[in-house]
Amino acid sequence: MGAKKEEDEGLIKVVRSSDSKEKENKIGWKRRLKAALNHSGLLLTLMIYTAVGGLVFCELEYPVELSRLKYLKSVVKLERNQFIISVQENQCTDTNLSIRLKKYELAVQEAAKSGVLVPFIEGVETESLTKWNNLQAVFFASTVLTTIGYGNITPVTTAGRWFCILFALVGIPLTLTVIADLGRLMASTLPNLPEARGVWGSLLSAIGALILLVIYLAVGAALFITWEDEWNFFEAFYFCFITMTTIGFGDLVPKTPKYMLLCTLYILVGLGLTSTIIELVRQQYARSWKRIQALAETLGRIAAEQNAGDVQGELRKVLAVLTLPKVKQGKTKDWEKAVKELVKEINNKPKPKPSVVQIIIYESSV
Repeated sequence: MGAKKEEDEGLIKVVRSSDSKEKENKIGWKRRLKAALNHSGLLLTLMIYTAVGGLVFCELEYPVELSRLKYLKSVVKLERNQFIISVQENQCTDTNLSIRLKKYELAVQEAAKSGVLVPFIEGVETESLTKWNNLQAVFFASTVLTTIGYGNITPVTTAGRWFCILFALVGIPLTLTVIADLGRLMASTLPNLPEARGVWGSLLSAIGALILLVIYLAVGAALFITWEDEWNFFEAFYFCFITMTTIGFGDLVPKTPKYMLLCTLYILVGLGLTSTIIELVRQQYARSWKRIQALAETLGRIAAEQNAGDVQGELRKVLAVLTLPKVKQGKTKDWEKAVKELVKEINNKPKPKPSVVQIIIYESSV
């Protein structure tokens, strides 16, 4: 009976264990699904917000830009025709002809600033010259939210500028939240950077992070040279770097409308990756600075409080910490912790008592 009871109890334990594992797996699956929905929900919200904002910008700016382009085009045509007629009919003196030529040149310059093609190409509609199409407007909205701000197109209407202010006030915090979320997600999925201990640890980690960034920029540059016929690889790489660091000079800006959405997505993901890598490198700098401070304090303590016979032994301990971490109970201690323990050991070490020299003076009378 006792053996039977023990066997039943063992079966009950196995069943309970399997049920517990099944519940844990179910809970873990729900947590992963919830986390994925949170990440995708944030990104989707930003994408919708950017798209809606771009369409609003287009509605506010496109009619004004189109009207201005048509006006400039008509002015250029009028001035050019009058200049040609004046030359052909010899109706103007040299002074009047010079004035007419200057008017035509000014009209051409003003038109060129606004994007009107001069000389005019037959069959090219004014609508095709506008900068505020739907895709360009969405791309502009993304540069506002990411604070890149190339400056190749800007709102000129009062309504467009007011909307830009409100759009940025709400959208920039949302964008920073999404970028931070993407950064945390990438930091958890990227392979751990090498954290070699000792003198070269921080240098290797920083180089590893920068290599990841360079690879991402190079991949982006390879994509952009296939999209933009006028760019070479260096120009595309330069554009990617200036963009990912949010410098945004605006000297190089993509001009192919059909790739604007892909460009926006590349920039958004790249900002998350760049911010993550920059933070990792910053942490390595901070750790290196702490190590230098701890080492300086240790060496200073040794020089101030130890005699010449003990300095050599203490320096050996410092070099041991620098080159090989201590091991205790199978776990490697952190470099900074090892240095702190070394400093504590030196501080707690009893100071050598000062030697006493006894001087006896005999006084004698002669």
